[in-house]
Amino acid sequence: MRTRRVGSITCGILMIFFGILFMVHMFYPPLSLEIIMKLWPLILIALGGELIASNMKREEEQEEILKYDKGAIFLVFLLACFAAGMGILEYCMNFYAQYGVVYY
Repeated sequence: MRTRRVGSITCGILMIFFGILFMVHMFYPPLSLEIIMKLWPLILIALGGELIASNMKREEEQEEILKYDKGAIFLVFLLACFAAGMGILEYCMNFYAQYGVVYY
């Protein structure tokens, strides 16, 4: 019987995707961290898509056991928190540079 971890593929793809976006932001500043932060629903969509695909594949092959990859899901959560933190930091730095005060 084969065990398949759900969440590993999503974690890898999302880390590559958000890494590319952060890299593009470094060289193309008009792509703000605020825009990148607004893409967080893609994490849920990708994880849900992987779950659906795994369940459909499992129906065809009954001997496969699905197991959630808790480490990968935790890393995706940390990635989302990092993106949110970077967006907040950029917001604070922009307002401090303009006005000398950060308003919440």
